[in-house]
Amino acid sequence: MKSVNRQRLLPGLVLSQFIFLLAAITFLGGCKQEVAEPVERIRAVKTIVVADLASDQQRKFPGTVEPVDSSQLSFEVDGIVEAVRVDVGDRFKKGDVLAHLDNRPYKLDLASANAALSRAKAQLEEKQSAYEREQRIQAEDPGATTQKAVDQARAAYESQVQEVTYSQAKLGMAERSLADTELVAPYNGTVAARFVEPSEVAARGVHMLEVYAEAAMQVAVSIPEQMIEDVLPGLAGQVFLNNQPDSPYDAVVSEVGSSATTANAYPVKAVITNADDRVRPGMTAELRLVFADEELQSAYLVPVHAFLPGLEKNAHYVYLLDGGSSTVRKTPVKIKGIQGDQVVVTDGITPGDVLVVAGVPFLRDGQKVKPMPASGSSQ
Repeated sequence: MKSVNRQRLLPGLVLSQFIFLLAAITFLGGCKQEVAEPVERIRAVKTIVVADLASDQQRKFPGTVEPVDSSQLSFEVDGIVEAVRVDVGDRFKKGDVLAHLDNRPYKLDLASANAALSRAKAQLEEKQSAYEREQRIQAEDPGATTQKAVDQARAAYESQVQEVTYSQAKLGMAERSLADTELVAPYNGTVAARFVEPSEVAARGVHMLEVYAEAAMQVAVSIPEQMIEDVLPGLAGQVFLNNQPDSPYDAVVSEVGSSATTANAYPVKAVITNADDRVRPGMTAELRLVFADEELQSAYLVPVHAFLPGLEKNAHYVYLLDGGSSTVRKTPVKIKGIQGDQVVVTDGITPGDVLVVAGVPFLRDGQKVKPMPASGSSQ
């Protein structure tokens, strides 16, 4: 009897459990629908106010440091080198004797020239006296001499005057030749190269030393023909050396070539106005010049991290802040080059626009944001 009752009660029990489970699921589902949506987090963004004009454009040109004044020194006379007083890298002062020849032959030439001049002067005195005597006799007693004798005395005197002049020139040449046995520094400078040793025979005009002026350095570069019209003497720039990239030197363009060399580039030289001992000939350098660009007169500088690249080729975007709604607007812009860590924007923004410059990759068009205090754009 008990087993029959259990069989009757079992379906009802299962049905009750199913109904209870269904009710529980429904209740839980209702509770889930009543849970509030999470509040959207408003992102704080850093902004700047568009203000910096990009009126100039900087260009960089590789080059080499070289001395402004350099010389290949040589003797003006032949001789045997007696001494060389400097070596490569030595500094010297203007007027220092850098090397000299054996000057004994030239001293003898000078003594001979002096003697010849003394004889010529003595003979001049004699012939002058003879001419004056003939003139006096002719004046006092015309019959005691002839005009021919007077003319001959005058001719002898004038000839001796020329002989004295010639002897004086020979003496001057001998003095100069003796002085030329010394190689004298033309300015304060440094020895760049040495091509001679003592006891060697030095021929006139053959280079003995290469020197360059102290603290007078320039950079030699080549500038493409497309830009050469904007490069004029007096254009200011900066020079950066490879071994000290954080310490630029001031420079001024001093020479602009009139004809192109290789690759249609023109040679240009810029003097380093504040060169010191660290600037040496042969160093690799970079000359930076700033060119005025009419197209950039209405362009603005924007930090590079304010840009969002587009999917299209050469497409660039920035986010502008709408102050009224505190939302950002994705805005396409046109760019032209870079100045330092700033991008030159030629279209798409205007002065006074508030530009987002941090967290750009995490924004979307129309998103509400919380701007930090805006500041003027900086270099």
